[in-house]
Amino acid sequence: MTSIFRILPAGGVYTLIILVEPSDDIAVSKLGWFTFQKGYYAYTGSAMNNLRKRVERHIRKTKIKHWHIDFLLDSDCVNVESVIASGSKHNDECRTNMAIMAIGGTSTLVPGFGASDCKQGCKSHLTYFGDRNPEKEILNAYRTLFKFNVALAAAQASGT
Repeated sequence: MTSIFRILPAGGVYTLIILVEPSDDIAVSKLGWFTFQKGYYAYTGSAMNNLRKRVERHIRKTKIKHWHIDFLLDSDCVNVESVIASGSKHNDECRTNMAIMAIGGTSTLVPGFGASDCKQGCKSHLTYFGDRNPEKEILNAYRTLFKFNVALAAAQASGT
């Protein structure tokens, strides 16, 4: 799996493009139980060191759950479709998340998701796009924020 993510930066901000199929309610740590609607979601996070390993960890189904995203991605009805990332020496997670949330036709279905330590007022770091794949729109948002310092990797989810 490492070769898939070789093009991602060593550190910076990333967004997972996630497809959720119809599912039962999913427990998200201390946030509680949620019914995730079928469709595409974008989760934005950061890893200033070892971004590639963080993304690989997210995609693995077998892991100890630390973050909200771990609980969602653990479900068999959920797959990461692709990853968009940009190298940065600054933590641009909230700025990137806000740009994604500003894309028209999005909504926040799980308030507080991935935003426990957010100091910039993000409602959530998980954005719902319904049945449209937001990859191109998010790629454009990244290019606006980071110019040409953007990588896109197709994810091939693994059960390892």
